[in-house]
Amino acid sequence: MEDLLPGRVVPVRVAEVRPLVSGIVRERLFTEGDTVAAGQPLYRVDPTVFRAEVAGASATTERQRAALATAEREAERASRLASMGALSEQALHNAQSTLDLARADLAVSEASLARSRISLRYATVTAPIAGRIGLSRVTEGALVGTADPLPMVTIQQLDEVYVDIRQPASRYEELRQRSARGELERSDGLPVRLLSMRGEPYEVEGRLLSTDVNVDLTTSELTLRVLVPNADLDLLPGMFVRARIPFGREPSAITVPQQAVLHDPALGESVLVVAEGDVVAVRSVRTGRVVDGHQIVREGLAAGDRVIVEGQDRLAPGMSVRPTPWEVEVAREDHGPTSAPDTASE
Repeated sequence: MEDLLPGRVVPVRVAEVRPLVSGIVRERLFTEGDTVAAGQPLYRVDPTVFRAEVAGASATTERQRAALATAEREAERASRLASMGALSEQALHNAQSTLDLARADLAVSEASLARSRISLRYATVTAPIAGRIGLSRVTEGALVGTADPLPMVTIQQLDEVYVDIRQPASRYEELRQRSARGELERSDGLPVRLLSMRGEPYEVEGRLLSTDVNVDLTTSELTLRVLVPNADLDLLPGMFVRARIPFGREPSAITVPQQAVLHDPALGESVLVVAEGDVVAVRSVRTGRVVDGHQIVREGLAAGDRVIVEGQDRLAPGMSVRPTPWEVEVAREDHGPTSAPDTASE
């Protein structure tokens, strides 16, 4: 039991490369359309200001270290004098407070130095993920900033891709109910075959991962997500494809050629069969979906019934007929009364 549904290719991972500091772009370090590695340098923003900030923060940190060393010596000296009774308690507290302030000032300076070094490192913009890099939106000499609305470039991981497939929510509900009633046998693994929009099959086979839990309010559809290997880059983001998804098997299902089913607004669906004695009889049926030109019949027929495929307009219940096997090739060429296995015609 398969569904043939339209789908759209989306990348497994997408990273928008954005600057984390503001400045002038001095170099672009990649070729558009190439594959890049995670952490690979992509742009270099002018680092002059950031280097100056690192130098200033480093000098301030060294000064605070020197001040801390002086405060430690003064606190140690005050402690010795206080133990000998040569220094007041207040003076000892003041020396300890000066030491604590020196330690705090050093911590602030070290944090400022670390921040300056991070900004200098961010002046080289790197790839957050590995993948295929797109077209650059900035060139050398462009001013970039952290508030820019557009990314500098986009990277997409394409060695595997997702195919997002839209399925009517009513179809999902039907499958769930029939599976609960035991009418369907679940297929293992749910492999998915992909076809181009022209019907040409792709060599790769995907695997159904998950079903969205939200129904689109405008289309009443659910999204199914399929993971597909894409080492040869046959599938590109945005492409439309069709997917054959096996949702299970119907052990008791009977299929007949679609043209064998008659539709009457008053009486519903029915087929003509060749009953015992080669006479025509009418059977009311309950049908399911159409699969590759064949109608699934869930009620009204049994295995071995001979269903009339062609010539129904010339027949009436009770008429005697001489059935012949129906074959697709014969029916197309001769347009004569023919029948298939377990089917018949006049």
